[in-house]
Amino acid sequence: MTRFLAVAWTLGILLACLIPGSQITPPSFLPFSIDKWVHLVMFVGFGALWTTVRPDRAWTVFWVGAAYGIAIEILQGLLPIGRSPDILDALADGVGLGLGIGLAVLLTGKVSSND
Repeated sequence: MTRFLAVAWTLGILLACLIPGSQITPPSFLPFSIDKWVHLVMFVGFGALWTTVRPDRAWTVFWVGAAYGIAIEILQGLLPIGRSPDILDALADGVGLGLGIGLAVLLTGKVSSND
């Protein structure tokens, strides 16, 4: 079941990040952009779920997740969806991955020594 959730979460990230810019309306009650926080939370989920699926591959989860985040940023720049790549989004993805992996290791008590 966790593997299914990890795959669904991964696809959800892709779909959320490729929504055309014209269809995104940030909440008006916030005095700041929540974009970086959204990226962080999405990749906390990615890191936690995939590390739970493969606790023996925490570093692999990190590097695959980082490559995934960078690929999404590149797609945002290449596709005609009114979005642009942002290095700070990729940085937020990396921070989220680290937090998610750490959370999974903390909660499961499993740590990788093979990766």
